[in-house]
Amino acid sequence: MSLTKEQIDQFTIFGFVQLPQLFDPQEIGKILKVSDAVWASELGRAPQGAESLSISLFVEREPDLTELLVVDDRLYVPLCQLLGEDMIWSGSEGNRGFEKDNNSHHWHADRPNTRELGYLRVKAMIYLDPMRKETGAFRVIPGSHLSGFHECLQPMQSVHGESSPTFFGLEGAELASYAVETNPGDVVLFNQNLFHAVYGKTGSRRYIALKYAARPQTDEHLASLHRWSDYAFQPDKTYMDSDNKRLRKMVEGLMDLKSKAATLPYP
Repeated sequence: MSLTKEQIDQFTIFGFVQLPQLFDPQEIGKILKVSDAVWASELGRAPQGAESLSISLFVEREPDLTELLVVDDRLYVPLCQLLGEDMIWSGSEGNRGFEKDNNSHHWHADRPNTRELGYLRVKAMIYLDPMRKETGAFRVIPGSHLSGFHECLQPMQSVHGESSPTFFGLEGAELASYAVETNPGDVVLFNQNLFHAVYGKTGSRRYIALKYAARPQTDEHLASLHRWSDYAFQPDKTYMDSDNKRLRKMVEGLMDLKSKAATLPYP
């Protein structure tokens, strides 16, 4: 289940790598059944159509999802290759649908600015519905996680929250980019410094996002985690007390760092 040298090079150079059909149809069926039940439990009823719902600490709620998605070799081993075997867990999301009258998520980086480029954070996107370029596929600007190019794109970060922004004089969907088209069972790993967007969302658009980071080595790393992922310092109790060594290792020691992280300045 290891990444090849070529796949690691793709991630390093372009900022993302696609892992086709990492999960088979039977497994996707199981993931969908459990995920739909979590969304329904949150709403008190089954979600309808493209009804929007985003739930944090999503896989932490369901041991079946944790076993299949978090500790299974197919994702755990590649992520250790990218982040190191002492990587940390920084939470999950379960997302479906989209907000009415807003079928776009404009260009942005999850962890923007030059100061963030030296600290690697990776998000794993597990798609449960087909995604195509014109119907809400994940779009990226390859290489935009790298110093030099990343800074050139900073003007996009400042306007991405506007309702109808333009980017260098272009509509977001017209900007030069790569659409990562996926089918259920595909996984995309991406560097959270990478500029990405979504246009043309349709249907239920269900996916699970898992978030990881290299274990912090400096005060700057701790300050960044506190700024962007403070929940990493409050791991789910079931993970801390788990019999699974992989889960415990990813969260060990994080609570002890919370008070220090809170005192550190973030430029």
